[in-house]
Amino acid sequence: MKKTLLMLMLCITSFGLCSCVSTRDAVKVNKVEIGMSKDDIRHLLGTPLFRNANEHGEEWGYRKLVGEVAGPEPILFIVTFDVNGKVIAYDSVKDHPHYQLRER
Repeated sequence: MKKTLLMLMLCITSFGLCSCVSTRDAVKVNKVEIGMSKDDIRHLLGTPLFRNANEHGEEWGYRKLVGEVAGPEPILFIVTFDVNGKVIAYDSVKDHPHYQLRER
């Protein structure tokens, strides 16, 4: 009886811990740092969903799932580069799963 109770408690604890683990995308997004190069970002996050450029630099956008594995949230993660191709800013906004990006 004690052995069965111990196994049950271990299973419940394991399940509780697993539901709090971050998604793989969250781990990658949290590694982005100011000063990284475009190659660093491409290697870390992959090919961007979109790119916007002007005379001041470039923005790359990614759709990622972040949060706990049990209930990840879709976000739009945007990385901003200066004219030298170095990260100067990054931000995320909550994304709607049915949102469709339109070509300009």
